[in-house]
Amino acid sequence: MQWTELAALGLGVGFLAGMFGVGGGFLLTPLLTVLFGLPLPIAVGAGLCQMIGTAVAALLRHRRLGHGEPRFDLLMLPGALLGVEAGARLLAHLESLGTVSIAGRPIAVVNLVAEASYAVLLLAVAALFWREGRRGFEPLEYVRSGPLARIRLGPRVDLPHVPLRGVSALVIAYLGLALGVVSGLLGIGGGVALMPVLVYGYGFPLRQAAGTGIILLVATATMGTFVHALRGHVPLELAAALLLGSTLSAQLGAIATRRVSARKLRRLFALVLVATVAAIGWDLWRRLG
Repeated sequence: MQWTELAALGLGVGFLAGMFGVGGGFLLTPLLTVLFGLPLPIAVGAGLCQMIGTAVAALLRHRRLGHGEPRFDLLMLPGALLGVEAGARLLAHLESLGTVSIAGRPIAVVNLVAEASYAVLLLAVAALFWREGRRGFEPLEYVRSGPLARIRLGPRVDLPHVPLRGVSALVIAYLGLALGVVSGLLGIGGGVALMPVLVYGYGFPLRQAAGTGIILLVATATMGTFVHALRGHVPLELAAALLLGSTLSAQLGAIATRRVSARKLRRLFALVLVATVAAIGWDLWRRLG
């Protein structure tokens, strides 16, 4: 195992995690499979374990900077923790299905489904952030009420740190459940999916969205690590090598959000997502070519 290369990968992922309020699993998990040839369940488990340290480091930095809406995270947490277990079970089921033949080449069902899911999710998020990044219409502090913030279903809560008033608590809870399933299945903390929901669905400023997502990442990464450890999918030495680089760089990434404009942050995030999809596409082409 190339421990130096793993530490370098953790360094880059940690910086992105701190900058964008994501756990980095969207990048780390597929790259562990593509670059290091790890089985997907092992990559998922190691990515989630590494994400705990990265997310905690970024959380501490965002708290000092005053970023985030704790009420939103607390409402998402119960559903998210339930969803992680459901996602892990789905991953185990896909692994049990074995392989399928495509163009005369065998490929594991779990890899095919997971990598296709990564590609669709990341391309959709990248397209959204790139489009909005071209506009560059608001500063990081600007707040507008998004479509999800205007849903009046069930009990409602105020989010004073954003600020938004009368937001549906039920919608937030179901959002947490969906993100938990994604986390358990794909080994991502849900931040890459949560960021566009917060920014465009609710109208959070980008910095507040980054700080909000981090709290959920800590919880889902911890729960996901526990669930996958029970299945033997968490190699601690691998996670430790990744953490070596990511813990410090996550705090540097959080500081960088204060020095980069909203427009540049959006476009940079989109480029990172597209690069990740390109790596996934290359891996699928290599397997089937």
